[in-house]
Amino acid sequence: MAKGNKLLKPNKDLENLIEVANRIAITRNSRYVTTEHLLYAMLLENSFRIMLTEFGIQFADLLDEVKTYIDTKIPKEKNALTGPPTRTHALERVFNRGYTQVMFSGRDKLLLFDIFISLMGESNSHSAYFIMKYGIKKEEFANFITQKYGKELKNEESEQYYENVLRQYCTNFTSLAEKKEIDPVIGRNDVIDDICQTLARRNKSNVLMVGDPGVGKTAIAEGLAIKIVEEDVPNYLQDHTVFNLDIGMLLAGTMYRGQFEERIKDVMQALISKGDCILFIDEAHTMKGAGSGSEGGTDFANMLKPYLGRGKLKVIASTTWEEYTSSFEKDRALMRRFYRITVDEPSAKVAKQILNGSAKYYEEFHSAKIQPDAIDSAVDLSVRHMTDKRLPDKAFDLIDSACARQRQQEIDSPVITKELIEYECSKITGIPLDQLSDAAATGTSLVDVEQKIKEAVYGQDDVIDKVMEKVYVSKAGLSMPDKPTGVFLFLGPTGTGKTEVAKQLSENLSMKLLRYDMSEYQEKHSVARFVGAPPGYVGYEDSNLGGGLLIRDIERNPNCVILFDEIEKAHPDVTNVLLQLMDEGYVTGSNGKRADARNSIIIMTSNLGSEAGDKNSIGFGSLERTGEDEKAMKEFFRPEFRNRIDGICKFVKLDNLTKRKIIAKFIGELDTQLKIKNIRLLVKESAIDLLMSKGFDDNMGARPVARTIDQYLRVPISREIMVDSSLKDCKIKVRSEDKDLVIKIIKDSSNEPVKQLVVKV
Repeated sequence: MAKGNKLLKPNKDLENLIEVANRIAITRNSRYVTTEHLLYAMLLENSFRIMLTEFGIQFADLLDEVKTYIDTKIPKEKNALTGPPTRTHALERVFNRGYTQVMFSGRDKLLLFDIFISLMGESNSHSAYFIMKYGIKKEEFANFITQKYGKELKNEESEQYYENVLRQYCTNFTSLAEKKEIDPVIGRNDVIDDICQTLARRNKSNVLMVGDPGVGKTAIAEGLAIKIVEEDVPNYLQDHTVFNLDIGMLLAGTMYRGQFEERIKDVMQALISKGDCILFIDEAHTMKGAGSGSEGGTDFANMLKPYLGRGKLKVIASTTWEEYTSSFEKDRALMRRFYRITVDEPSAKVAKQILNGSAKYYEEFHSAKIQPDAIDSAVDLSVRHMTDKRLPDKAFDLIDSACARQRQQEIDSPVITKELIEYECSKITGIPLDQLSDAAATGTSLVDVEQKIKEAVYGQDDVIDKVMEKVYVSKAGLSMPDKPTGVFLFLGPTGTGKTEVAKQLSENLSMKLLRYDMSEYQEKHSVARFVGAPPGYVGYEDSNLGGGLLIRDIERNPNCVILFDEIEKAHPDVTNVLLQLMDEGYVTGSNGKRADARNSIIIMTSNLGSEAGDKNSIGFGSLERTGEDEKAMKEFFRPEFRNRIDGICKFVKLDNLTKRKIIAKFIGELDTQLKIKNIRLLVKESAIDLLMSKGFDDNMGARPVARTIDQYLRVPISREIMVDSSLKDCKIKVRSEDKDLVIKIIKDSSNEPVKQLVVKV
């Protein structure tokens, strides 16, 4: 054993034991000191004999058998030894294991029983064989020592021992506050005052802070430590010390039954003995089940209950709402020992104050300068676009990430500007940068988006204008903060572009399109697919935290276009689920989990009233009915549903000019594909008129046009390309003749066709 080890105190008994083992080896002229020599020396120790006797072992027979082995089996040197004997590798391993065991147990002295337990771990040695032969098991012996001699071993009245315990398993927040190693806490004085009031109680002076992740619960505990150092607390809290308990360290290295329980008792006794201590337990829900093992033993929470009720120990714990529901509310005995304090997310104004107060610490760490407008932008952008996190944590993330990026690029004395914050927000959320910048707020980029959508969807400019009005208001930051960007109901015949408008919005605004075909949700039970199975039903425990498809998709893509296609086909229970989504921008899963869709555009499509509108009115002529869609919509949807819709957009039937544009669009797409093969497509007006008359139906809209183009142009041309592999660098001219399409393939400048096809229309 290394006598100079500074981690452990010197132990005279152990030194004497090693000396006895050396003498035994020398008297028998052995070149090596083995584990058997060490075991024999331990059995000669009177105190260890008493320990074995209390454990129930007849050590006399064990002593004789070890002595016989040493005398007969260990080789002896023929000549006298010229120096001290050498320790075997096995013996060195025994000492090393003993050192490790002591350090994990929280003690500062290596004792005889530590060496004995370590000997049992040397499974290939004869010493371990002899020990096990006499029925001594490692775990049973360790438990016996802990229960019988625990107090003597730990020296509970030793102040130094308790200091070591607190140093090993706790972090001293007060000490960190004295060293100015904790950021200041701003805007949380009301919560700290409530904590101080609770800590003044005679009994159950314990606080449980409950709040969403990132709202600053741990920072509040640190703020209390700062106030204690600054003497800005009531007299009864003066000179108190705030300790942060590390549950992970308590659990680390607990190999034997009873070790974890002993550590908890040590920590609690150390805090009580020290006096004027406040214990902070972060992520307090981890107390449930900690240290219970696989056989349902007592966990940390149950062991802590007696200390919580006596009033001798002041405890501040923190947890989230989800964990509070799943852990504390199920253990009423534990919950009643705490006074619950709700920690709400700070307002944007307070968050800006917090960031301004902490900015200097980030500036010192990153050697950067953070501009005031960058802080304001971090708060505003995080509130608007990072809905899955909470202030001030998400604003700090933007600031820290922007500083780290500049630091990564090795820029000397970087300046963190508003533009850098916008760039980081764009990277994190996936929202295009031009929609986050001031240019987006003025509408410069959105004007281009609007024009692109109108160029892709013909004849529905009024609908696009109505939708884009809401987008302009949202991007300018003037929309209602607790509502989605817009909720629209698209009414009109099939094939008029309702779904296409949603696709173009998604593509041009770089928003994820979440499309749900409501024909799949016609049954009452299908609502579970949206928000998860209800409690007590199959699939509740296996669902994604109680959420269904809608919850999961919105969580992954909060900046999205949500399309409920053919909403009239959904079961009424499904549409009822959408009411909260349409009104407040939230949807709640079956277990209470909420998905935030306030940055989304909600679009519902419907063909209600189209069939009635297609029928001619009674009498002479072919007058078309009007207003049938709106009438059908009012009859189908209840007032509370209609009242949550921002705009009812009516898609009109396509006129001839729009039909020609659509035909030209599809032909243009085919021409683009052919240009890759160096083939140019020329379609005359007569052919366009023929295709338009064949492809369009007032009752079917534009969808049959694609099938018409495929049937009469794409398929014949594709067949010729496959038959004639040399078909390239040519022109294809298309015209109509006697209600047929004539396709001419021209390969040279003579304009003489090398092949002519007649397609019956």
